[in-house]
Amino acid sequence: LAAALPAAAAGGAALAEDAPGAVSQAAVVVSEKEAREKLAEVTELQARAFEYTNAMNYVKAEVIWTKLIGMNTGNAAAWSNRGNCRTSQGKFDDAIADFNEAIKLAADEPDPFLGRGVAYEGLARWDDAIRDYEKANSNAVAKYGSEDPVAFNNRGNAFAGMGKWEVALENYSKAADMNRNYVFARANETLATYQLGDYDKAVKSLKFLSRKYPKFADIHVALAAAYWRASDGERAESEWAAGIEQDPRYESIEWVRQYRRWPPRLADDLERFLTLKAGPGPGK
Repeated sequence: LAAALPAAAAGGAALAEDAPGAVSQAAVVVSEKEAREKLAEVTELQARAFEYTNAMNYVKAEVIWTKLIGMNTGNAAAWSNRGNCRTSQGKFDDAIADFNEAIKLAADEPDPFLGRGVAYEGLARWDDAIRDYEKANSNAVAKYGSEDPVAFNNRGNAFAGMGKWEVALENYSKAADMNRNYVFARANETLATYQLGDYDKAVKSLKFLSRKYPKFADIHVALAAAYWRASDGERAESEWAAGIEQDPRYESIEWVRQYRRWPPRLADDLERFLTLKAGPGPGK
């Protein structure tokens, strides 16, 4: 074997095919081909799963992530992404189990902790959610050298779930300031401002966001509710049409309250609009 090493360096056959432990060149080629085919299959499956997720077809996305987990149980991203799909379907306990597996495999990553925190929120386990968001943020600092605005936005969601709107607003504002293009954090900051009674500031922000992000249904529907509160039915109807075209789920006040988890004051104003009840009027 030692004498064969120079031949290998020169491109010759280092091992005879019948030598113990030898691998034929043909076998190596087949193995490489199989690896490329497997990688291509995994890449295609992942792309399809994300397409289904973007189309909010979480059932089909979950099926694909389950297949990918079966192909490689050590794929932490697959466990985490299936957990996200299950959370989106309200399968919170199953989602937590998936995130637990992902955390076992990638305990230094922020994403599984963020995902598990959202699932905890679905079960109203606010303190557990906040701990996971804090862990996600510390992981982001350790791994990437900076804090994670998503962790602060999600902390805001958890504090909002507890009814601690001032603390929620602080977290939303920090997240939005950390990333000026983080529209969800800025929108959540605006809705929290509305909940705390600063309607003029909230409506001003909603108008700005609706112009900058015209396809953001949440903002249009929130403006519809705010205009209805101010007894401006014409503008309310216009914003409602723009929002519902993008996302018809806002037609269900139960969905808005339980799943989107709007602040109570804004949800109350939307319900008045949906039931065509008069709003409190300007400045009330």
